Amino acid sequence: MTKAGFTTIKSEFVNAPVINELPLVLECVLKQVVDGSKFIGEIKNVSADESILGEDEEIDLGKLPPITYDPVHHGYYELGNRVGNAFKDGIQLK
Repeated sequence: MTKAGFTTIKSEFVNAPVINELPLVLECVLKQVVDGSKFIGEIKNVSADESILGEDEEIDLGKLPPITYDPVHHGYYELGNRVGNAFKDGIQLK
């Protein structure tokens, strides 16, 4: 199946298509809708292309810049650089 230049296959894990050309796919099922606009899902499968993996074989955000959606201005934005270290930077504030 082709749509907008993408090809898809049926997921083995959820009732949805998987877009073949995307380097990262999170296959989820909807668990709950909160206040009609917040969606809680459960990830059933993660597929990552080798091109976005680091030396530790985990996803390297430097190789896959994530995007986020701005619901106020209806735009998509690429997220920037790493700005801190979880569980380490806050210790200096004690």
